[in-house]
Amino acid sequence: MKFDLRALIMCPLVVIAAGLFPSRAVAQNPPPGAIYDLATTYAGTNFPNTYQSLSTNFVADATSEYVSFAFREVPAYFEFDDASVADTTHPGPNLLSDPGFESDTPGNVLTNFPVGWQRWIQPVDTSAIGVVAATGSLYGCGYGGPHAGTYFWCDGSVEGYDALYQQLSGLTIGDTYHVSWFLGDTGEVINNPNIDMLVYAGDQLPVNTVTIGPGAVPEPSTLVMLGTGMTGFITAIRARRSRKA
Repeated sequence: MKFDLRALIMCPLVVIAAGLFPSRAVAQNPPPGAIYDLATTYAGTNFPNTYQSLSTNFVADATSEYVSFAFREVPAYFEFDDASVADTTHPGPNLLSDPGFESDTPGNVLTNFPVGWQRWIQPVDTSAIGVVAATGSLYGCGYGGPHAGTYFWCDGSVEGYDALYQQLSGLTIGDTYHVSWFLGDTGEVINNPNIDMLVYAGDQLPVNTVTIGPGAVPEPSTLVMLGTGMTGFITAIRARRSRKA
């Protein structure tokens, strides 16, 4: 029986590519469980082109909670600055570390890892994710700058959602915590899921997300698998041809 070599090669490529590059509709779906959705407030309307003060609340059901701020902006960028999480039942201080990014340094600018914050992404999210920006080095947020001080977060995730988060400890179960932040944009129409910003709070990070740390490059490991698999596949074909020669 004769086989078309091209078909043999292309078939696994097509299958692998389908896993590597899911439809944009799937990629755009945010993780479930958000306690705030920008698209609920501004759905179909133009987000003001100046910083807006936004907020939401959650009731602690554990003494340790992860608070995340997630972004997706196609084709522009969100500006994020001066966040706060504070107990309102028993009033206390801002629990976030470096909420205004002012502990960053010039060496952090245009990197993905601000001081005091951690990161998660959806696995599909591999390009145009957020960076530390600063006065005089605005990245894609060239229309604005920090809300206050020198540094801020500029985020233009174009595939999945990416997020900044902190794990807060010492919370009082049953207390209400007020989450607030300043958000800027270019005045575009908020149209979930292409342009949206969400907040999460829970004793675990949102499902189907991947944490990344300093120095890490969010690259799908499947690309390595693809290269290794195809190398072996082609080697086997060549060996078969050599035996027949």
